[in-house]
Amino acid sequence: MDTKQNKILVVEDSDDLRENIISLLEINDYDVIVAENGYDGLQLAIKEIPDLIISDRMMPIMEGTQMLQELRNNSITSNIPFIFLTAKSSKADIRDGMNYGADDYLPKPFEANDLLTAVKTRLTKKIKTDEILNKVYKNISQSIPHELRTPLVSIQGFTNIIIDEIETIDRDTIKDMSMMIKNASIRLHRTIEKFILFTEAELMLKDRKSYARISTGLTKIDKTAIELFIDNKTKNSETKHAFELNVNECSVKIWDEHFKVVLNELIDNAVKFSFPDKQIEICSKENDDTYSLIIKNYGRGMTEEEINNASPFIQHNRNYYEQQGNGLGLAITQRIADFYNVKLEMHSVKDSYLEAVLTFKKAVQLNSYPQYPNQNFVVI
Repeated sequence: MDTKQNKILVVEDSDDLRENIISLLEINDYDVIVAENGYDGLQLAIKEIPDLIISDRMMPIMEGTQMLQELRNNSITSNIPFIFLTAKSSKADIRDGMNYGADDYLPKPFEANDLLTAVKTRLTKKIKTDEILNKVYKNISQSIPHELRTPLVSIQGFTNIIIDEIETIDRDTIKDMSMMIKNASIRLHRTIEKFILFTEAELMLKDRKSYARISTGLTKIDKTAIELFIDNKTKNSETKHAFELNVNECSVKIWDEHFKVVLNELIDNAVKFSFPDKQIEICSKENDDTYSLIIKNYGRGMTEEEINNASPFIQHNRNYYEQQGNGLGLAITQRIADFYNVKLEMHSVKDSYLEAVLTFKKAVQLNSYPQYPNQNFVVI
C-alpha cells in the first residue's frame, strides 16, 4: 500500500499528543492534516475529504462524538473510516463509541504500533471497499441504460410500425408484434421492480424499527406451495427447466411475501447458471431448531471469488454469457435474509453445480401475516 497517497486527518486538542501522532504518521509516509477541536475537524474533513480520521473523543467546542455524527449524516463524508482515541476504555464506552459509527477505538495511552496497525487495517479495508464501489458504479453505467433502453426500443419500434403500417400488416404479424411489445414491457417492469425491491430491502436493514411488525411474520413451506409457485412462475416465461422437489412441510420465521421474493430470486439464479437439459433440485433438511431449503442446479456454477464479490449491479462474465438482468437478485436476497436472521450460503464447483442454502429458524405455529407498512414487495 502506497501510504504517501493516504491523507489522514488528526483531530486532537492535546498539543503534545497531537504532535506525537503527527510525527509518527509522517515518519511512516502518511500525508497528515490537523485540527484542534471537533468543529474545525468537521470543516476540514468536508473540505479535504481525508482517507482516514483519527480523533479524540473529549474536546472543546465540539466533542468527537458530535463531529462523527455530523460526518456520518453528510453524504460526502459518511464513509470515511474513523478511529476514536479516548481515555474512556470500558466495554460500555467502546460499545458506545462504535454505536456512533466509529470503525475502531484505541484507549489512551496506546502503543505506536497499535495505532499504526489500526491505521493500516482501516485504510486497507477502505481500498477494498472503494474497489467494490468503483466496480458497482461501472456496472451501473452499463447495466441501467442497457436494461431500460433495450425493452423501450422494442416497445417504441414495434408500436410505430403498427401505427404507421396498420393498413398493410396482416393480423398474424400484428399479433406477433403485440406479443413482442408485451414481453418487452414485462422485462421493463421487472427491471423497475428490481430497483424498488433493492431499495426497500436496504431500508429494512437501515430502519428495523419501522419494519418491526413484519419481522415476526411466518411462512408455511411445503411441496405443494412450491410446486404452485414454480407453475405460476414458468407459465408465461421461456423457462423450460424441469424441477425435482423433495420438500418437507415446516413453518419458518419470515413473512410470506418476502419468502416468495427470496425463492423467486434464487430460482432465477439457478436457471441462469444451469445447463438447459439439467434438472433444478429443491429439497429440505431440518433439525430440532432450524429448517434448510436447498436449491441446486447443474451448470457452469460460480467461482468462490464471484460468490464473495456478489454485489448489486455486478454480473460476472457478462461479456461471455449473454444475460438479462442487473445483478440485483442475490443482493436483494442477502438483505432480506439478513433482516430475518436467515443464513444464506452459496456453494459451487466451477462447471459443475451451484447450490443455495437458506437456513431458517423454525416457528412453533403459523400466525396471521402482518400488513406491510409501505409498498408491497412484488414477486417478479
